[in-house]
Amino acid sequence: MSNILPVGDQAPDFDLAASDGSRYRLSDVLKNKSALLIFYPVNNTPG
Repeated sequence: MSNILPVGDQAPDFDLAASDGSRYRLSDVLKNKSALLIFYPVNNTPG
């Protein structure tokens, strides 16, 4: 099973913790503006 979304598919909603302990939810961010999500596997690896 691939974890890569096809171009044009909507990203699933998720939340994450910021360094200050606050929480960010993708759906909340998208209410006010666009977002570019970039994920990478591990530092110092190709891709």
